[in-house]
Amino acid sequence: MTSARRPVIGLISDMRDLHGMPYQLVGDKYVQAVSEFADALPLAILAEATRDSVPELIASFDGFLFTGSPSNIRPWRYGRENGAGPFDDARDALALPLIQAALAEAVPCLCICRGLQELNVAQGGTLHVELPHGIAHHSPEDVPYEERYAPLHEVHLTPGSHLAEVFGARDFAVNSLHYQALETIGQRLTVHGRAPDGIAEIVAVDDHPFAIGVQWHPEYKPALHPYNRALFHSFGEAARARRAARA
Repeated sequence: MTSARRPVIGLISDMRDLHGMPYQLVGDKYVQAVSEFADALPLAILAEATRDSVPELIASFDGFLFTGSPSNIRPWRYGRENGAGPFDDARDALALPLIQAALAEAVPCLCICRGLQELNVAQGGTLHVELPHGIAHHSPEDVPYEERYAPLHEVHLTPGSHLAEVFGARDFAVNSLHYQALETIGQRLTVHGRAPDGIAEIVAVDDHPFAIGVQWHPEYKPALHPYNRALFHSFGEAARARRAARA
């Protein structure tokens, strides 16, 4: 039986409209990846409309996972006037200040797809509201999930990147389901990996215990890909170290 003293990971939720009612949702694949491959306890973080809960969240969790989502960040948050939706204002209002606080307090963060873009915007970076011309970065939406989440292109770590220790490899094939991408890179962030067309796929805060953003979806069946398993394992180890330090 897994110990009850696992590190506690907060998973940011999405606000979505279902049949005319607002719901807060977290994809199960993130929950299972945190539990099985980071060996941590996943708990959903729900946006509150009437209070600033960021200090309480920082005090309560050993790490944060900023998930992917069908929604995009409001363009005005990174200095643009126009951009494609759908949008999630409740998530924007929580995720961006929570990332800033987590970086300031050295709380481990794993930021996936939209989460990577949140990390960049929270640090003053900008986004391409439409992908520049290059290789395909998303599969057709009308195909089965196994095909949508199949490896689509390569990612190459920059020469000398210390994240080779996190992924256990320097070059690997990843899935890709995004329609926007990083443009100007935010403060404190270093690009550690790119797609063949130059799109930034991996960034990290190098002076932080663990703050890594990836543009693909490593939470989808990590058992099939050793570099995705290794990423979640490293995230779990960082959260365990924080839990031990706080104890």
